[in-house]
Amino acid sequence: MRQDIQITSIKDDKVVGARLLQTSKGRLAEKKILLEGKEQIIWAMQNSCQIDHVFVHDKEKDSEFSKELHSKNLLLCFCSDGILKKITDTSYLVPFVAVANAMNQKKGFQNDFVVVLDGLHDFGNIGTIIRTAAAFGIHDFVATDESLDFSYKKTIDSSRGTVFSSQLHRFKSGTEAINHLKASGYQIAVTTPHASTMQSFAKVEQKPIALVLGNETTGVSDEVMNQADIKIQIPMSGPVESLNVGVAAGISLYEMKIKWVLAMLTKKIQESIGRDLYCASRWTRLVFDLKLKEVSPFNADQAIMMMILKCDQTSNFESLAHDAGISQTSDSKALIQPLIDQGFISNKEGQLTLLEKGEEAIAKIWNVHELAEHLTFEGIHDSDKQTFLDVLSKILINCKKITPFS
Repeated sequence: MRQDIQITSIKDDKVVGARLLQTSKGRLAEKKILLEGKEQIIWAMQNSCQIDHVFVHDKEKDSEFSKELHSKNLLLCFCSDGILKKITDTSYLVPFVAVANAMNQKKGFQNDFVVVLDGLHDFGNIGTIIRTAAAFGIHDFVATDESLDFSYKKTIDSSRGTVFSSQLHRFKSGTEAINHLKASGYQIAVTTPHASTMQSFAKVEQKPIALVLGNETTGVSDEVMNQADIKIQIPMSGPVESLNVGVAAGISLYEMKIKWVLAMLTKKIQESIGRDLYCASRWTRLVFDLKLKEVSPFNADQAIMMMILKCDQTSNFESLAHDAGISQTSDSKALIQPLIDQGFISNKEGQLTLLEKGEEAIAKIWNVHELAEHLTFEGIHDSDKQTFLDVLSKILINCKKITPFS
């Protein structure tokens, strides 16, 4: 556990260092950011952002949040409201302020749909766009200006912390950014009120896409506009000539994401982890089922449920169906009833228990289970198998969190 420290002077090295982070230039130079308030600190921790130390108001020493920070082995620097106001450069008190490492930026784009921010300067709008994009599963952003900074307080707040799961790729100019995107295989879609095509009728190719959002006042720059593959507009009626860029972003992201997915649908289905995982699960069960039916009266679902009961000692129909991956409790009852009738499982007022006859049945078919497992993992190295099992365990935990049985 780290030892807390008391800071009494604005000349303290940690205070001086934190005050440098009030400006974008300082943040970029130091590769650190300032997190102002509990919410920002919580968002950063939820996204595994590495926090160096936290300035805490003297009156918060025994607060629940200070205890939580302690439990994460963070260095707490207690200080007065005057020092905290100097750190944040505000007239009001922010009782918790953290210094954290700048968000790690991965090389290359992580997604096939990216958003280009061309000359945007309003920190609130930028945060809103980041949050909206995150809602559609988009986390890659391209800046046509190297000075664009996602770590302004207003940007972090308006993004509701989604900025910490975003990737920002900075370029010196719009031309450099678009050239890089095109070299990476992206088609360029630009939103402009002067386009002749409504975005509802835009034709999207079967390849990655970059949606460009322009400056709040002047729109998309000429250098970017001239390289666009698709130019689209949001149709409007009445006296309104334009929309706030954050609002326009929400409309365009929603519609263009659907159009792009439709164009890429076959490829997206083929690349879907969920599809492969579901199919692998079904095929694995089928292999076990086929081998079992060669030598026993059981099917795979029945054998798996008996194995679960052996481990859990007792269960009910609903829980057993859940643990066995059977979606309907009625299906599990239809599978279990023959096992009850034949004396493999007992049912006492809905509580199911594996009987001695059931344990003997599992022992007798265990070699079939091992054979099915061997055939399923044939050609796969033991280390790869263990990695797969570790990942599978985490997937199961996540799935159980969101199922109604939990």
